[in-house]
Amino acid sequence: MNDCIESVTVYDKDDKNLGSLTFIQDPNFDPFETKQSWTKGLTPNTKEEIEGYAFFEMNGFPGGNWKLPAGVKLSDGTDLIGVSAARMLNAVQVNVSPIGIEKGVSLPVGYFFETTLKSKNLKKYTRWITSNGKDPSVIVGANDTVVFKGVASRFPVPSATQGCNGLVGGNDEKAGSDAAFIAVNASTNLTSESEKPAAEVVMGTNGWWCMGGIAWDAKERQLVFDVAAPHYYPDGTVVDGWLEVKIKGRLAREWWGISPEEATGYAKVEVTYTDGTTKTATVSAKYITDKDWIDLRAYGFTYSSPALKVSMNKPEAAKPTVSPTPSPTPSTTTASTKTSGNKKIICVKGASVKKVATKTCPKGFRKR
Repeated sequence: MNDCIESVTVYDKDDKNLGSLTFIQDPNFDPFETKQSWTKGLTPNTKEEIEGYAFFEMNGFPGGNWKLPAGVKLSDGTDLIGVSAARMLNAVQVNVSPIGIEKGVSLPVGYFFETTLKSKNLKKYTRWITSNGKDPSVIVGANDTVVFKGVASRFPVPSATQGCNGLVGGNDEKAGSDAAFIAVNASTNLTSESEKPAAEVVMGTNGWWCMGGIAWDAKERQLVFDVAAPHYYPDGTVVDGWLEVKIKGRLAREWWGISPEEATGYAKVEVTYTDGTTKTATVSAKYITDKDWIDLRAYGFTYSSPALKVSMNKPEAAKPTVSPTPSPTPSTTTASTKTSGNKKIICVKGASVKKVATKTCPKGFRKR
């Protein structure tokens, strides 16, 4: 079977495999009778109505829930979660959410959740990856499998009344909730297949909910992420922004003209806010050779609709200072140096004595 969820596995903070989840089918679910709907939203700038994600009206998750392995619990002590794979406007989203998220129930923070899909065609159209989870990944495997993975973290969700539109342009808003869940989007282009490897740019950020998109700015040679989130959590604490990006090494050569090993030394994340102010985030970067990944992580910024601009430009080498060629110093030749090449000799003739500048004495004189 294709285009279905094959398995869900959970790992603890030390990356220890805690086991696979068990699917519990809803006895009342009938795929031929249950109504499926699509959410709608407005684009931040044009206010154009667009489709969001699909859901089943019975409980939001198709067919049933998934039971966590023994010993793994949600924040309220329960053990049921919902997992879905849904086609969105320009992406396929895998969503892992706790049952009771609307009441503030969270996945265990810091745990990895790995969802394996069976899909014959998804790998052909998958482009870049975005997520609200830390350390996200999408791996195209054998036998038509596509593996989605991410780490659950506290996440600021805009209030239902505020939405994303009120956050663009700067905000002083509180999040409506901050429960931990994981959503991983594989952006797709259904108009053409790609011969390039899938998922060459993978991004996770807590500004994902109101993310405007990712774009490569060829002129400035920067990867630009337009993000937004509430400035505060529900309890009034400031949301500390974070961004984690993985970029394939070949793109460093193509975009910045340098090796991926060298690129990490020049990695910079500039945070540009809508009021024109900028700041540089705290960045760490390393190159993972065996996977050809540049792993970049940025922290230390707040949310008021910033654009995050990632660059790895090598500074231009300083042009060497050319000193002017000194002019020859005029010689200060004295009379003695002018005649130094013709040494005088003393010539005598009887009592007469002469100094002459010739090699030989005059006729009748002899050299003394």
